[in-house]
Amino acid sequence: MPYATIEDLTTWLAPDPVPDNAVRLLEEASDALDEVLIGAVYGTDDPAVAEVLRRACVRQVHWLMERDDETGANSDVQSMSVGGRSFTRRTVGSSAGVAPRIGSQAASVLRSSGLLTIYPLVVG
Repeated sequence: MPYATIEDLTTWLAPDPVPDNAVRLLEEASDALDEVLIGAVYGTDDPAVAEVLRRACVRQVHWLMERDDETGANSDVQSMSVGGRSFTRRTVGSSAGVAPRIGSQAASVLRSSGLLTIYPLVVG
């Protein structure tokens, strides 16, 4: 179950429209938040926690929309040209080919609330 609703996303994105795949993006955003919160201790029935997760979820959806790479398939692309098609893939370093799982704004909401006391790996 997503941490935010279509209505929450509509409010956050206004005046921009909600995308057709909003339900899927909300699910994916909530899954990403769950992943970075593994091991975190918080009350699941606490309304303040629900509000933090809602805020982080809509920011995560916005990040997914801005990246336009919902699946992470282009996470290891360092550069790309459209005319004549040219791609350069990252091949050096520990983060080569690692898809970012959470945007910096969503991580900031979680950190400032105290839910996330570590800095998650945000690549890209």
